[in-house]
Formats: sequence, C-alpha cells, structure tokens
Amino acid sequence: MDEKYVIHLVPHTHYDAIWVFTKEDYFYINIDMILKAVIKIMEKSKDYKFLIEQTYLLEEIERRYPRLFDKIKKYIKEGRIEVADGEYLMADTMLPQEETLIREILIGKKYLKEKFNLDIEVMWQADSFGLNAQLPQIYRKCGYKYLAFRRGSPENKPSEFLWEGLDKTRILTHFMPLGYRAGLDFKKLEKNFHILKELAATNHILMPSGSGVTMPQPNTEKVVKKWNKTHKNSKMIISTSKDFFKKLEESAKNLPIRKGEMYSGRYSEVFPDVASSRIWIKKSLRKYENWLNTFERFSTIKFLIDNHYPEEIYECWKKLLFLAFHDVAPGTGVDEVYEEVKQNIKFLKQQLTTLTPKVLKAITSKGSQKEDIIVYNPFPWDSKDWVEVDLNFEESQIKSIGTLECEGEKIDIEILKETRHADGSIKSARIGFIAEAPPLGYRTYKILERGWRKGKNGIKVLDNTIRNRFFELSYSPKNGLIKVKMDGEEILKGNEIILEEEIGDLYNHKEGLKEVLKRESSSGIKYGAFKVKDIRIGGSDLRKVLEIKVDYYSLRWPYRLTKKWKPRIWRHKSLACTKKIIIYRDIPRIDFEIKLENKHPRTRIRVLFETPFTNPTYNSETQFGAITRKTDQYYFAAEDWKEKPSGTSPSLRWIAYEENGKGVALLNLGNPEHEIRDGNIYLTLLRSVDLLSTDGKAGPIIPVPDAMEFKEYTFKYSIYPYNGNWKESKVYKMGYEFNYGLIGLQLDNRAYKTSESFLEIRPDNIILTALKRSEERDHIIMRFYEAAGKNTKACLRFFKKPKSVEIVNMLEEKDEEFDKEIIMDGESIKLSMDPFEIVTLKLEF
Repeated sequence: MDEKYVIHLVPHTHYDAIWVFTKEDYFYINIDMILKAVIKIMEKSKDYKFLIEQTYLLEEIERRYPRLFDKIKKYIKEGRIEVADGEYLMADTMLPQEETLIREILIGKKYLKEKFNLDIEVMWQADSFGLNAQLPQIYRKCGYKYLAFRRGSPENKPSEFLWEGLDKTRILTHFMPLGYRAGLDFKKLEKNFHILKELAATNHILMPSGSGVTMPQPNTEKVVKKWNKTHKNSKMIISTSKDFFKKLEESAKNLPIRKGEMYSGRYSEVFPDVASSRIWIKKSLRKYENWLNTFERFSTIKFLIDNHYPEEIYECWKKLLFLAFHDVAPGTGVDEVYEEVKQNIKFLKQQLTTLTPKVLKAITSKGSQKEDIIVYNPFPWDSKDWVEVDLNFEESQIKSIGTLECEGEKIDIEILKETRHADGSIKSARIGFIAEAPPLGYRTYKILERGWRKGKNGIKVLDNTIRNRFFELSYSPKNGLIKVKMDGEEILKGNEIILEEEIGDLYNHKEGLKEVLKRESSSGIKYGAFKVKDIRIGGSDLRKVLEIKVDYYSLRWPYRLTKKWKPRIWRHKSLACTKKIIIYRDIPRIDFEIKLENKHPRTRIRVLFETPFTNPTYNSETQFGAITRKTDQYYFAAEDWKEKPSGTSPSLRWIAYEENGKGVALLNLGNPEHEIRDGNIYLTLLRSVDLLSTDGKAGPIIPVPDAMEFKEYTFKYSIYPYNGNWKESKVYKMGYEFNYGLIGLQLDNRAYKTSESFLEIRPDNIILTALKRSEERDHIIMRFYEAAGKNTKACLRFFKKPKSVEIVNMLEEKDEEFDKEIIMDGESIKLSMDPFEIVTLKLEF
C-alpha cells in the first residue's frame, strides 16, 4: 500500500451499568473518576477527543451534575465528545425480543436528539456477546450508517466489510480484531499497529484507546506527537469513530460481503453458555416483554377509541430495557447487582397487573347480550388456544357451570378448581377451555349451567397411549418417558431430565466427565438415581394431563449390581420434580411443564428429546427472522480459536429440526439455550455455578452463591410435530402463540358485543411486533415483518379508516431509502414485502 497509514486513536470508556460493581459504584467511577477527568483534559488540550456510549449514563449526569452536563453538551457541540452507539443501554442482542432492541435505540436516540440535537450514525457495539443476523436491517432502519463491534466475527481479514442482513440490507462494518483496548496500552502501540494494518482493508486504522471504566490518559496528546515524529509511513491522530468511518467510506473499494449472525468464537469469545446463567432473569425478561408488548397493543387500540394513552408505558419500557442490558440479560454480574433488576421486575408486575385489565375492559364495546367471559387475542390473525379464567360469584348467583356458549355454538369446558358458598352455589372457580378469538380483538362467552359434550371425535386414552387427530403419544409406566408417533411413524421420544457435571462459571459451561451424571433412563454415575413417586393421567375430554412426580437422590443403596438388587435406601434428595405433559383435543402441539426444586450443586440440568433425524443443520428463530445453524458443534475441533464451540446456542422462541418431510419444533418460554447433538434435542433448564469466573479470564474470581440456583422454578416449553417444513407448517406462528397466548377475563353483569376485531393482517407470515402511539403523540406506529423468507403481498385491515399512511424508519421518521408503494383501499392497506423485510408504518386517523 503506497499511501501513508492513518491511525485513528479513539479515546473512550466502555460503560457497564452493573457488573462486578453496583450501579452506584459505576456512576461514581464513570462520572467522578472518568468524565470529570475527561473535561479537565479537554480544558487544557484542544485536540483531545472522547467517546461516550450510552444515554443511561448521560441521563444520570443531567440529574445529578447539571454543570458537568453543560460542559459535556458544549464539547459535544464542538465535536470533541462523540456519542456512538447511543442506545439507552447497550443491549445483549441475542436474548431480548425484537422490539426491545429497537426501543433501546429509539429511547436513547430520542434523548440525544432532544438534549444535544444529535443524529448518531455509528453503532458502537463494544461488548455485546455476539450479534444477531438481522442487525444490519435494524441498525440501518434506526438511522445508523456504520457499525463497529468487538465480538463474534467468523473472519478477521479484512477487518472492514459490508454486513448483509437476512433481507439483504447492508451496513459498513468494522470488526475490532484486538477489541476495544487496541490503543489502551501506549507501550503496545507499535505491536498492535503492525497487527491491525495487516488486517485492514484500507490505509485507515481504527485503534480504540480505552476499556471498561478506564481513566482517561492525560499524556495521550504527547504520545501522538511523539509517534508522528518517529514514524514516516504512518500518521496518528486523536479521532472519533465517525471520522474513521467517513475516511473508510471514501477510500474503501470492493469490500467483501458477509452474511449471517456474528456469533463465532474464532477470534473473540461470545459466551453462548450465558443463555442459561441465572435463568430467572431470562424467564422474567421474556415474561415482561410479552406482557408489555400485549399491553401496548391494546392501549393503542384504546387510544384510537378514546384518545387516552397510559403514560406509564414509557417508564415500563425503561425498566424493561435495563433487563436487556448486556450484563443483565446474560446474568454475568455479582449477586448484589441484581437487586436493582428485582426492583424493576417488581415495578413492571405492579404496573401491568393494575393497568392491563383496565385497558382491556375499556376497549370492550357494550352490546345487547349479557356475557360472562371475554377472551382477548393479541395476534393479527384468528387464534385458537387453551385459556384459563378465574371466576367469582355472589351467593345464589350460579349453582353449576356446565358449558359455554358463543354465537350459538356450545363450547366444552374443564373445571380446574371450585369453591362454594354455604348455600351450595359456586363462590369461585377456575375453568379452562379451547377458545377462539378474531384478529387483534376479542370474543365473549356466556356461561350455561347445563353441560354438553361435543362427541366422540376427540382425544382418546387406551392403556398408556393418548391419541388425538394430530399424533399419538405413549408413555412408559415405569418412568413416564414418552414416545410420539405421527402418521404411524415415531418422530420423538424422551422428555428426559439429565443431570450433567458443571465445573464452569457464569460465562462458560465446563465438564470434566465425558458422560452425564445421571439420566432418568438410569445411565450415569453409580451412586445417584431418579425415583418415580407417581404417574397419573388427569384432564377432561378437552385435554389430557400426564403427571409424573420424580425425585433425584444423590445416594441410593445398594449402588452396585443395581440390575440384580433393587434400591432399599434413598438419601440426600437434591432434586424434587413434577412433570406435566398436556395433550389437547384441538391444538396440534404438546405442552410441557416442569416444577423443579433444585438443591444439586454445580450441575447443568437439561431436558432431552431423541429424534430419528440425521440432518446436519436445523433452523432457529432469530429477531425478525430465522437462520440455519449446524448440529453437532460439540464435536467441532476448533484449533487456535479464542473459544471452542460449546455446542449450545440461544434461540428466540423456537427451533425446528426436520428431515424427509417431517419435523419437530421445540418452543421455549424463556429458556433460550438449546443444542442438537447426535440427533438429540437438548433444552437447558438451568445451570448451577458458584463463581463468576473460574480462571479470572472472563472476569474476577468472585463467589456468586445466588447463581447456585437453589430455588423453585416452573419451566414451560412445547413440542410441535409437523409435516412438511417449518415454513409450510408455520412454526413461527406456533412460537408466538405459545409465548403470548390468549387472555381470558370475567365480565361484569352487563351486556356486551359478542366479538370485535381491531386489526387483521394477511397472510399470517406477516408478524406484528409493534402497535404503539408515536413519539410525536398524535400518530400510530405499526411495525411488522415477513417471517417465512418469501416475497409476500401483505394486506392490513383496521377497524377504522386511516386518514393517511406512510413508511417511516424505526425512529418514526420519513426516510426515502426505505420508502415503498402503499395502496389504501378503505380500511385496508396493501403493500409488497421482501423476504424477512421489516416495515414500519406511521398512521393518522
């Protein structure tokens, strides 16, 4: 290369909201120890520049230190303090759902625009543990032009490339081969420069000069001047990430195009095993993402009806975004920092529990018929699912609940529990039934005291076999393990709990043994064993519930010649477990529930399903789409990799494994970690670890007793057997329906409209992810994507006619680059969508 190298030295600090210090510790370190020192250097040196990442920190500075905030504002205006990334908090990009990632950016960028008139163009992904495959589209449609990131690139030469999303959107990208500390140690500048220049695509070299909460270096300017005096073939400047990218854009030609997720451990650790650390955080994140998204949708319908919108939504989102932070969602901090997380969860629970019924009832129209139960559907398609409703009655109000009636049709019910008044009338009851509700709307049901049975064409039990019109499930009377047949062919067996050795930490699963500690089918070490206490079938004509109670004892005697002598003595119960397997009459999936009380130290607990498939790849849902991953990565011999593949990966809501026209989808509800090995599907329930890091590499060696997971948990997951492939079988719909579900409530003693639909989207491979009031407060924002990877003509029908509709970006701004034709036809909106394309609409009514 003939041109002189230009080294862009970018002073910065990576801000952790929580990790090995508390939130208050990090405020003190970042504000008093770092940014105040940055300002002092800037007051003495006109050439010094500095990069700040996240607005959560700036928001706190504004609240606590207004004079410091004004100085930061001054230097931002002068271009000497750069804000890159600009998220509210730097999110983990693999575990949170789609909208959470967008709101981190939307709320962060809104703040920066209001306070500093800034439009952030550089996404600075300093520390998230890998990047999902749709981020090029998300980032570009959130106003970013450039991306710099640290972890997950499968290639490092050249370090600059065009990253292409699933929809073919591209973003100019730089991978940090030496991380964000390349220019931190001034003694290593020479060495690191020679490494980076060999990997760079142009003569412009990005050298981040900082670390996690590292003090600024007052001698930076002197070091730069000395470099330029002693080096003829290179020039070093104190720069910004944006200046680097502008120069790169001018000089780069024929950059390679790279596709797919950035989730490789070849050059940097991505820590896939964090997907099972502190599992309560993952479960809580998923629960409140689902709940808040649902609440927001119906609140928007309410806004269209009465022009009132719950102001609490904004604060709820900010609390949720803290849960998505890249050291919160993975659960990789010390125990005490998660007290803040628990407080945020408590806030979300209180707000949503109080507000949700009020909003739902406010959108329910009065009608001519007295109705008793209402079922709300958060999806823009007709949905059919199991619903449970709690009912309360006055004395003498009702003597029995026989069935339900809706629009002349009678619906079977199952009474789950019941209490009665002194006169024998019903005081309270919990009932379950298979409800159907119209797209993003509701349907009401009337209680009839007399019962009714649909007939014989339903669910059948014969000996140890349960059969419906979709599949046949049999179970072992010995241990409760199952087999599933479809069209007479076995496609699945197991639901087997396996205990594995865990000598790892919050970041990494590690094992010394090359075999499991124990499987329910008895293989494993000699001392421990599972003991089945009870197996029974309950339920009704609507569904059958197979319940297995099984405990694990770390010691049983005799523990030798176990095939000859049955156990006589059981000691040291370390696992108490109740498994439920639910098969429905009219729903083509099998739901599983495991109540687990764990006292087993240092273990990974997984559920195993065996399949007959040998396909070397499977499909996994990612944010706004699906990707293909390889199986059997556990065996991959990764030489000279920073991080050997562990075999496990996170998914969003589902994975699908298929072969020869048949498949099995595993749907999760906050248990994202899975593995496919030797044709077997594993779902991780939890990992019990006692150290933040075992070797001091990923973090300090600090005990984390709370991460031992000596807790009681309820895990829910589901299996969806299907014919064809995942696209034809609409696995993506099943994933959403299992996660969000229908909502059933009891109505008061008044007359209501029997059903209503507020929004329908056709076809159903167009998935709604957001329906909200605009940030301007006078429009509606609607976001959706194509989920099956095919060109689609979408049709959206509202319950009232929009006055105007326009395509906007994810910041809710007009952007000519992403514009497309929209056809308005009365209450309907029609447009064409590319595979995995995300569209955001701004509507005025």
